[in-house]
Amino acid sequence: MERRSRFVLMIVLAGVIGILVGLLITFFHFSVDWIETHRGDLINSLWPWPERSWIAYTLSSTLMIVIAVYLVRHYAPEAGGSGIQEIEGVVGDKREMHPLQVIVVKFFGGILSLGAGMVMGREGPSVQIGGALGQIVSRHFPLTHREINLLIAAGAGAGLATTFNAPLAGVLFVFEEMREEVRYTYTAIQSVLTATITSIVTLRVFFGNEVAIPVGSLPMPAASEMWIFALFGLFFGLLGYLFNRFLLRFTRSISGLRGCHYCLVILPIGIVIGLFYSFDPVSVGEGYNAIHLAFSQTLSVSSLLALFLLRFFLTMFSYGSGAPGGIFAPMLALGTLFGIAFGLMVDRLLPSLSLDPKLFALVGMSALFAATVLAPLTGIILVAELTRDFSLILPMLTTALFSTMTANALGGRAIYTLLLEQKLKVEKFGRVRSGPKKRRKKH
Repeated sequence: MERRSRFVLMIVLAGVIGILVGLLITFFHFSVDWIETHRGDLINSLWPWPERSWIAYTLSSTLMIVIAVYLVRHYAPEAGGSGIQEIEGVVGDKREMHPLQVIVVKFFGGILSLGAGMVMGREGPSVQIGGALGQIVSRHFPLTHREINLLIAAGAGAGLATTFNAPLAGVLFVFEEMREEVRYTYTAIQSVLTATITSIVTLRVFFGNEVAIPVGSLPMPAASEMWIFALFGLFFGLLGYLFNRFLLRFTRSISGLRGCHYCLVILPIGIVIGLFYSFDPVSVGEGYNAIHLAFSQTLSVSSLLALFLLRFFLTMFSYGSGAPGGIFAPMLALGTLFGIAFGLMVDRLLPSLSLDPKLFALVGMSALFAATVLAPLTGIILVAELTRDFSLILPMLTTALFSTMTANALGGRAIYTLLLEQKLKVEKFGRVRSGPKKRRKKH
């Protein structure tokens, strides 16, 4: 096939993949939203003891989580967790993927786990479903192995873009997060752009173009105040490093369990999520309720930090369970909560700066993303597109620079690289080995 014809084929296939991703992820969003909206009505209509409805919420959350985990473990083990590391593994020729099983399990398992209130995001299922669709479509055409991997990556980028209605973030995600797997060529750029554009257009036909996190117009801080954002970045570098360490530890500890031992962990997780869903819904779920609550500035610093810690550890347990779901949305909530708390403390200790605490919330979202994923440009553009506020690029860049440098100085690495390496070790050795076994001394 001549070069021009091959290029045209890649663009056409990227457009088809983008449309399919847009349709399926739109349906995925509708399904999750429907459960979140009507679950309470269903329980109230069927549960005979309304004063004890928390029991029904707890039981239903536990059952939904157990079913989601069962689907993953028995039908598509690669569909557990985020799935972004799995796509990177496939594109990097380190993993294989069974795309049809992944789509089915990720779709229904993701609906169940997110609908149950797990502290996880929609972007993980969306990215892996997008990549799987890219593989299904591309393998039926006379393409090279590299071209198939490119369309898998393009589908993944379209999935991320569709999740957040953020086309630029979807494009940047492919070339920044998968920079070692995807060659930066003209064909690659055009293919990713085409898949992202068509997926976003498809999404907006059904969902419109509303702002996900409306914050209004925020004043641009002065150049003399940039030092506070550099200091802010140091805190987030440490938080990002700790986030990755805890997430790996929880994932390693829980994923290695089998049989009754695994049930003894999953059931309490389901019960805890169900109880918090009943009595304090803002502490569970993707985190958009927590973000809006933080922006209302009705919580004290101590309440914000308490909610931050609670959601931090619930994220660890939720992701460690192996249920389908991502960590982008929970990280955005964590960045917002800590950012507002930091901003309120700055306003109290340094009133002469006159900085709106909301500034630190927006900057905090991108800073935690940058420190954990080590993809600062994706995080910055993602937050800018979610809020439609591109005026804070400079403080975001400043904070992201210092957060990533701090995380690197502490020995941190990109979370999805670490998760992929851990998964490969588990498959090779049956468990994660931290080092060589010590030999016993002979007496």
